[in-house]
Amino acid sequence: MSESGSAPAEKKKMRLEREIAIDAPVEAVWKALTDPEELTRWFPLAARVTPGEGGKLFLSWGPGCEGEAEIIAWEPNKKFACKEPIAVIEWTLEARGGKTILRLVQSGFSTGADWENEWFESTSYGWGLMLLGLRWALEVHPGVPRQVAWPRQPTTLTRSETYAKLLSRGALFQEELSSLAPGKAYRLTTPDGETWTGTTHFVSEGRGYCLSIEQLNNAIFWLSIEGASRAIEAQIWLSAFGLPEEKIRAFESFWKDRLQKLLPERKG
Repeated sequence: MSESGSAPAEKKKMRLEREIAIDAPVEAVWKALTDPEELTRWFPLAARVTPGEGGKLFLSWGPGCEGEAEIIAWEPNKKFACKEPIAVIEWTLEARGGKTILRLVQSGFSTGADWENEWFESTSYGWGLMLLGLRWALEVHPGVPRQVAWPRQPTTLTRSETYAKLLSRGALFQEELSSLAPGKAYRLTTPDGETWTGTTHFVSEGRGYCLSIEQLNNAIFWLSIEGASRAIEAQIWLSAFGLPEEKIRAFESFWKDRLQKLLPERKG
């Protein structure tokens, strides 16, 4: 019992499972999972791999967002798994009909506390982008290094308030965004008057959405609202390929400024 006399929320073990078909050979998908340079074309910003069972996988998205895992399974072109302090991630690969069927299982989650629930939901949503990014890198931009812009803004707003604000007319786009539908084409106008067209890949109520942008050489634009309670952060992630570097930096500056103008900032 808690000090207030109420029973604590019951914890439940959870795991994430995903399966995607990639129009690429098994060997190419295996390399994308296990080669440091290939990993940075869809997953982290930097990577190191000591191959083989008992080896190490190091992934980094910058200071404070990096870590190392032990490789616990290494069967080339078949199975790859690694163990973090509180999670296990397992990939299995299968050739089928000229494509690769890739299955992901991540275990080690408990739910109950707010931070545990948020970790599970945020990880589930994040894999949506990463798996799309993997397929995009192999099918749409094979062999091309990825370029990333990642503007972020902490805010005092709640998750629902942040989501509603960023999807409203005139916020991130001149149009209101509630009509975005997965698998459907869109046409949007940015605040500075650029027209974007492409496909809406997924939408998650309260968390964000993911678009491909034809005008940016088929880049991926991802809005994500992270955090729990009053520790919310809005993030825009751009995965681009073959664009001038100055365009990437200009994108990052423009959208960082836009988030700052839209959202009251949380200090600290």
